[in-house]
Amino acid sequence: MNRSNAISFVKIEDVCTTASGGTPLSSKTEYYNGGTIRWLRSGEVAQGEIFKSELYITEEGLKNSSAKIFSPDTVLVAMYGATAGEVGILRCEAATNQAVCGISSTELISPNYLYHVLRFSKRALVRLAGGGAQPNISQKIIREFIIPLPHLTSNTNS
Repeated sequence: MNRSNAISFVKIEDVCTTASGGTPLSSKTEYYNGGTIRWLRSGEVAQGEIFKSELYITEEGLKNSSAKIFSPDTVLVAMYGATAGEVGILRCEAATNQAVCGISSTELISPNYLYHVLRFSKRALVRLAGGGAQPNISQKIIREFIIPLPHLTSNTNS
């Protein structure tokens, strides 16, 4: 087989790291008023390429919650409810709530390639989800999800 055409199949956790976000207490207005940190909810993941958010949080809100800032090119997957399986990619820094899994790629995989693979794998991800009418995709399901991994020269052209 020609090496440039080689494809292997890997778990996401073999080529990426994952984390979920968090929600600052909504009763603390100081966590939101005047906030400058983009903060995404799972419904916003369906934007695809994400350049903005509807809501913002403050540094204090970030510090006092499990929210964390994800860097540009982080791939996001909505994990719960009606939006489960939706996939987006950050084009700006942003924090997310706990219903979103952030997937940071390594040098082994292009973030754009990962975004497209997961976008087209939505049905497969949702099928693996537990729950009845409202699917729940855990980080474990995402980490163990198997994706095709072309030789690096192939997956960086996405």
